[in-house]
Formats: sequence, C-alpha cells, structure tokens
Amino acid sequence: MRGKKDQMIEIYTDGSCDPNPGPGGWAAIIFDGEEKTELKGYEPESTNNRMELTAAIKALKSVDKTKVVKIYTDSQYLQKGVTEWLENWKSRNWKRKGGKLANIDLWKTLSDEIDQRKITWRWIRGHSGHPFNERVNRLAQQMASNQE
Repeated sequence: MRGKKDQMIEIYTDGSCDPNPGPGGWAAIIFDGEEKTELKGYEPESTNNRMELTAAIKALKSVDKTKVVKIYTDSQYLQKGVTEWLENWKSRNWKRKGGKLANIDLWKTLSDEIDQRKITWRWIRGHSGHPFNERVNRLAQQMASNQE
C-alpha cells in the first residue's frame, strides 16, 4: 500500500446503468496515503455517462483540495471531456460545436472542482483485470441493480 509521506491521492471511478438510461450506480475508491475509502451511490433514473461524472464529482468533493489527485477512469467520455473538450465547452457558454451539451449540470460542477485543484486524469481499459477498476465496476453495477 502507499506510504504516509505520499501526498498524491489516487482515485478510481466508475458508473453503471443497465438498461441505459435506467437505474444507475456509481462508485469510487480513494487512496490517501495508507487510507482506502470506498464511496458509492444510486440514482433511480440516470444514464451511464451521468453516473461516470457523478463518481468523479463525489470522489473529488470528499478529498482535501490542497492535495494533488490522480483519477483513473475507464470512461473516455469523462477523461476526454475533462482533458480535451471542457475548455471549448466553457468558451462556447456550455455548448458543443454541434449544438446542445448533455449533462451540463454535472460538467459545470466537475469544472468547479477541477478549477480548485491539481488533477491528472488517466484512462484505463475497462474489464482488463485491473483490480481497482474491477472493484469500482462491481460496486457501481451493484448500486445500479440496487443491491449493496
């Protein structure tokens, strides 16, 4: 596990919806030094993308804003949204080049969290055997099916 002197927080996130749209679940695992915290939640009506965003937001809101964060996600929507698309959406008053932007409420909330801290975003392939990605996937699926 990580040592106490480590200042970087590592977060693994995932969201799930089956069917999509339908009942949704999200989960995050947070490593802060030697501490491991699991967060999870349920929405009766959502989408997979909303659950992916919610997992990142809930995780970020739960950690110290002064610490450096590395977030691992298997969602290209989330990772590319933050690293490639977000600044353009903001400069266009929250619109996509092609029109309406979905999940504006969550993107704005996430943007506020991002603006207050140093975050590195890493995409990892889902369902490829990474133990923490597999764990958040299971938790999110359990929450989506309303089973804890």
